[in-house]
Amino acid sequence: MTTILKINNLVKSYKSKQVLTGVNWQIEQGDVVGLLGKNGTGKSTLLKSLLNINEFDSGNISVFGEAHNQLSAENKARIGYVPQENDEITWLSVADLINFRKQFYTQWSDSKVSELVERWKINLSDKIAELSPGQVQRVLIILALAPMPELLIFDEPAASLDPAGRRDFLKEILVLVADENVTVIFSTHITSDLERVANKVAILDKGQICYFDDLDTTKENVVQLMVRSNEVKAPEVPHLLRAKEHSHGLHCIVSEVDQQWLSAMAAQGHEITVNPMGLEDIFLELTA
Repeated sequence: MTTILKINNLVKSYKSKQVLTGVNWQIEQGDVVGLLGKNGTGKSTLLKSLLNINEFDSGNISVFGEAHNQLSAENKARIGYVPQENDEITWLSVADLINFRKQFYTQWSDSKVSELVERWKINLSDKIAELSPGQVQRVLIILALAPMPELLIFDEPAASLDPAGRRDFLKEILVLVADENVTVIFSTHITSDLERVANKVAILDKGQICYFDDLDTTKENVVQLMVRSNEVKAPEVPHLLRAKEHSHGLHCIVSEVDQQWLSAMAAQGHEITVNPMGLEDIFLELTA
């Protein structure tokens, strides 16, 4: 597979607070990756860093095989980005903003713009400042999709959208991935949105990607183990992601259940309870 994005040992601090503490991450072509993380964990910082919007302290990032801060004009045009907050010129009309942005691209789909403007009932003569937050978000999404990019990066793209708008947006991602083999990274805290479109899930916590795997594998294999033992020291748990001690043993999250280990523990008199979890529970447990 072709590697679209590669991040090595990325570190970023704001004054005395270290937000990213050594992020390592790699995204392959055609992946739709949902980036989960609590508010303030650095999701926006990470995405802005890879887009060369934010500077960082150390580490390196490559996009399409080039250093992120030395991208050719051709490769820059292959990236679409929707920020969490609007940074467009608010006194322009929607039509003027679209025409202004179109000048910077050699590839631009007028038909895609027209289709989305009509479907999302956007008035082209309205000024950006007059739009609701949800309408502004729709315009930003249109601007990102119009150049038909190969890499789409969305920072909380559905946060301002109503349920119908979120469904339309997610449907658009599915169409793009199916028809164009577009790679998508989107940060969110809405696990149900991620489950609708993503094939991979990443969790950012304590400044690092603490978990990254296929969504189906995650939902099938990641479980909670309650390990109860009469021994002073609880047994070692294979495939351990997180563990918390309790009065009689461990409360564990594992990426896979080792059946041979379970049998061996039972034979030794340890009590192991396996509890399946949904994606939201997994997210909450790994970021607790």
